[in-house]
Amino acid sequence: MENKFVRYGVVLLIIAAACAGSLAVVNKFTKEVIAQNDLIVQNEARQKAMLNATGFKPDETKKVSDGEGTLEFIPAYTGDQLIGYVTTVTAKGYGGDIVYMLGVSLDGKVTGLSVVSNSETPGLGARVTEGPWQDHWKGVDVGYQFKKSVDAFAGATISPTAVYNGIIRALTLFNKEVK
Repeated sequence: MENKFVRYGVVLLIIAAACAGSLAVVNKFTKEVIAQNDLIVQNEARQKAMLNATGFKPDETKKVSDGEGTLEFIPAYTGDQLIGYVTTVTAKGYGGDIVYMLGVSLDGKVTGLSVVSNSETPGLGARVTEGPWQDHWKGVDVGYQFKKSVDAFAGATISPTAVYNGIIRALTLFNKEVK
């Protein structure tokens, strides 16, 4: 009887090792592709957040921390001229994290916003991904006050409020440490 359990254990161990080996091989081949795709998504979001930029210089990133974490402000250039910064902001929405790229001009105003990922309810909070809603933040500065009738949607205030709070946090840190 004891031999039977040892044999089953050995067979299970061999199967588990084969599965782990297969996963390691697949991970090795897909890791680079996933990283390249993530970089493409990030670059597209940067460009949407700072439309006039012709390039970004991640090696000149300014890291700024507060009680909520660290934001990295990446310089955006048109030719050799610095025109602003982009930063990735993560805000807690209704369904989970809302991750978006935020462009900030040198005078501390939003140049653009591009949602990279979210887990919000389709048709409600997920409307934060819609272009017109994202565009209405252009020109906002740190003194902007959230207006439920303009900035939120019927039935969804948590997601838009989360994005707004992230914008104000980023602008506050920008004005305090980067500008």
